[in-house]
Amino acid sequence: QSASYSGVDTGEYILHGDDLIGAAFTLSKATSITAIGAQFGGYPSGSIFGAIVSLNPQTLLPSFAKSDLASNSLAHVVFAVPQATAIDLSQPLSLTLGPGTYGVVFGSGLFGATGYAGLGGQNDPVGSSTLFRSFFSDGWSHFSDNGVRLFVEGQVAAVPEASTWAMLIAGFATVGFLAYRRRNDAPLKVA
Repeated sequence: QSASYSGVDTGEYILHGDDLIGAAFTLSKATSITAIGAQFGGYPSGSIFGAIVSLNPQTLLPSFAKSDLASNSLAHVVFAVPQATAIDLSQPLSLTLGPGTYGVVFGSGLFGATGYAGLGGQNDPVGSSTLFRSFFSDGWSHFSDNGVRLFVEGQVAAVPEASTWAMLIAGFATVGFLAYRRRNDAPLKVA
């Protein structure tokens, strides 16, 4: 999460087709993403999208143009933000990501989303988040308002324990041995 929810913001950054806002995040282990979300406010209308994309690990920005976001999306959701002064809202998303640098991006004009919604900037910053934005251009730049709350929910993907691997290997060895024995125990046919 880029900031913790304060509950007081009315959403001064309006997401639409010409204003997309995202946050970078880095994973050190395989992770199952279960939801993405943000703190919204203002007077939303229609639908917006949220998408997960890969980022350049050196710049922490997408390495593709905004117009190519749809073809570079790893997963996305489309949802409507309800009328509220301030609301913390998430949408379920099912995606497993390997170690790497990624971004969660919100906006409109792609994936069938045609509305707008406000992102609040008066939340409590968490750490030193890296936010980015595409504002009336096809490029991306860093965005310094660290009170904007964007978040990704997930859990480290389960890795089989050593005993599970040992049982799998023993099972494969047993099946291989039985197949070998069956082939060698077959009666010889004489022509």
